[in-house]
Amino acid sequence: MSTVYVLIVVDVEGALASGDLASHVYLMDTTKYLGSGFEGTRELMTSLSVGDTIVWTAQPVDAGTEVTLVSISGQAVRDGVVTPVTDPVSPHSLMSPFQPAGGAASGTTYQYDMTLSLEGTHLRFDPFLVVA
Repeated sequence: MSTVYVLIVVDVEGALASGDLASHVYLMDTTKYLGSGFEGTRELMTSLSVGDTIVWTAQPVDAGTEVTLVSISGQAVRDGVVTPVTDPVSPHSLMSPFQPAGGAASGTTYQYDMTLSLEGTHLRFDPFLVVA
């Protein structure tokens, strides 16, 4: 079991100007070449093994703007695959164990919704988790 970190980088000004977060968000994680896909895009597919811990953190591209990770919801939460809570080590991050139902086959994907606050405006997008 390991900890996988997901960094959400946001062009806050671009997202607010267009009202479209999905076109102005870039995700990467620490699994790199170990199975994750679509790094640098909004459709990151983070590869995780059962029992891994995932930690999400959001940062603005422009240090003069503000972005906050508000919540994670959607299929992965409804199915109990992740149960995000505030990271006690980093209160601006959310964390969860990765716990898909027993027998989840390698390659099984779970979509989740991420809500961010950009300068007080809430916007959403929906990346993926995948069983390693």
